[in-house]
Amino acid sequence: MSSDGKDADRPADSPPSAPKQEEEEPVLTINPCGCCIACLCCLLMCPLICCCVAADQAVNRAQGKRWDAVQSKWVIDNLQEEEKTLEGVPSDDDDILKLSKNGGERAEDVNPSNTNGKKKSVKETKYYDVLGVPTDAEDSKIKRAYYVKARMWHPDKNSSEEAKTKFQEIGEAYQVLGDEKLRAVYDKEGEAGLSGDKTEIAEEAMDPSLIFTFLFGNDSFNDIIGRLQLVTQTLLGAGNNPSGTSENAIYYKDFVELERRRVLRLAVALKKRIQQYVDGDVDGAKASWKSEGETLVEVRYGEELLNTVGKSYKLVATQVVGSWSEGLDAKLQATEMKLDAAKNAVDAAQHGANEGDSFPPMIDMMWNITVIDITKTLREVVMKVCKDTSVPRDIQKKRADAIIVLGGIWSDMKTSDPDKIEKDARNRYMSATQAAMEATLAKMKKEEEKQAASEQF
Repeated sequence: MSSDGKDADRPADSPPSAPKQEEEEPVLTINPCGCCIACLCCLLMCPLICCCVAADQAVNRAQGKRWDAVQSKWVIDNLQEEEKTLEGVPSDDDDILKLSKNGGERAEDVNPSNTNGKKKSVKETKYYDVLGVPTDAEDSKIKRAYYVKARMWHPDKNSSEEAKTKFQEIGEAYQVLGDEKLRAVYDKEGEAGLSGDKTEIAEEAMDPSLIFTFLFGNDSFNDIIGRLQLVTQTLLGAGNNPSGTSENAIYYKDFVELERRRVLRLAVALKKRIQQYVDGDVDGAKASWKSEGETLVEVRYGEELLNTVGKSYKLVATQVVGSWSEGLDAKLQATEMKLDAAKNAVDAAQHGANEGDSFPPMIDMMWNITVIDITKTLREVVMKVCKDTSVPRDIQKKRADAIIVLGGIWSDMKTSDPDKIEKDARNRYMSATQAAMEATLAKMKKEEEKQAASEQF
């Protein structure tokens, strides 16, 4: 392991397995001598392998490289050159995600088994039309279409009455088509079949990743944390293709490229954000960061997001310019931060399973997954800015100093409304899917009451 800490180290490759030899018949006995020899070989080989890995790391570091965890390779950071790779690339990554096509299908998502050109026959297509998907759309396409359209008409972006109506219609359509049982009933009997004991909508049927993206995927933080990984997975249709297939390989390639762009864009944005400090206007930069933070801290989950960003900035930049002991302490804190988030995510998941109240613990679990995503991503961002070889070393140090100061300001900021966090907790049920669930249930209840009244006469 190098002195830069285990977060930056390249994972050691496992020793290659011995060639498989053909046996005339199975051997069921254990040879103690053979076991001893095998153990001795392992003891001798492991240090040798570790030495080889350490030597490889030493060579790469001597060449000014660092291990890029996003691209899984050794790199030399050069923002000036890397920024050129974003020229001509749409800011919404539409060249990969194809978001402009009605939330539509990517070429890789087309179902090869549907060769007859005929769509699945259904009773009615209203909900499919609302989401803009074909009647034979797979679950991943329905989920993707819902995310794209719901974000378009979300009350956070559009407060008009039309948006309110559209948002409810989109949520209701997804609530039915996103549930295998409800979709089967709808396909066979149409909207009229979704009533009485034929319809069961429960919290556990809601898609956690969509709730997650609407709670924590705040647009105000776009140039600070970027598109969260779970959102990217949703838009790419994660889990739609079995492992080992060409479609899965395409998905992985696209995911890595989107994450590379995410880190690069955030690095460019961070470089611009700290430029005033680097140019010597320290007080002006601090005032600007404080003002920006005061706005960000008041948005949904803003305090939690901003504090996490600030702490990550400070810890990673300290690893770059701090003393040996300061760097080591920062590495330990950063590691502890991620381990705590992972532990809390597991605890929240277990609590939900044990208590039978899956929704609030699930939100806690998703928040801790967000923390892990943010800390890992921002580590790459800060490293790219502070180790940018397109600028002299003194500028690299000034950037790291600026990031430490910025991180200190943002990590300590608190909302002006001390009850805001509790209010957010109480309003968790107002997520898109929950609102759709309530609207659907209310509509069904109204229809049943109307039906019951008509039967009395």
